[in-house]
Amino acid sequence: MLSIVIPTLNESKTGYLAKILSAYQGLTNIEIICVDGGSHDNTVSLIQHFNTRLIKTDIGSRAGRLNMGIKQAKFDMVMLHHPRSLLEVEAIEALVNSATRIQWGAFTHQFDIQHPLLTFTSWYSNRIRGDWREIFYLDHCLFAQKQLLLDVGLIPDIDIFEDTEICLKLKRKAKPVRLPYISRTSAIRFQTNGILSQALKNQYMKWCYYFRSSDKNMNAHYEKGIDLNTKYKK
Repeated sequence: MLSIVIPTLNESKTGYLAKILSAYQGLTNIEIICVDGGSHDNTVSLIQHFNTRLIKTDIGSRAGRLNMGIKQAKFDMVMLHHPRSLLEVEAIEALVNSATRIQWGAFTHQFDIQHPLLTFTSWYSNRIRGDWREIFYLDHCLFAQKQLLLDVGLIPDIDIFEDTEICLKLKRKAKPVRLPYISRTSAIRFQTNGILSQALKNQYMKWCYYFRSSDKNMNAHYEKGIDLNTKYKK
């Protein structure tokens, strides 16, 4: 049994949400919970076309929407599903079949376009940051036992690096498992901003995080010109 929580906000621009919901229809032993943060495109109507629980909220942060979905989840294993990543059906089935034996973990990251820098980024994310440091970003499609998430106090309600923070909390309780199935993730940020430019921005954001900059200021800079994860008042 598996609860899949997808935090949504104006997802039409990438087309990934329709692919996700279409791919997972017909799977047994799962529920899909979309927590929408006030989309003003056709995201809500799209969700309503599928066998999916829809929760509408005015929570601006992705972390807040994820936490709302976790609390509403009815199954013991919860997947925190990136809204622009896509898993194969076999990945979902494998997690369902092994859910009672896993405390927490993530899938194996890969971008949806090929470029040497993106290939290296995924390798680093999987092997170094993930396997070695035990930190996975949301685009790996994190999963964990619901009770474990509740025990560590859920996801810190910050606007960016909330996935890093929850992994730091979870790794103190149990060792993660990286499943070999691919979480194929949209490279829209790299395509929009330029691959080198976005890669440099990512590194800059990490340094800002390490020096404990304001999460709102960091995320406003990260989202500038693309606005994918968080809604700010104009």
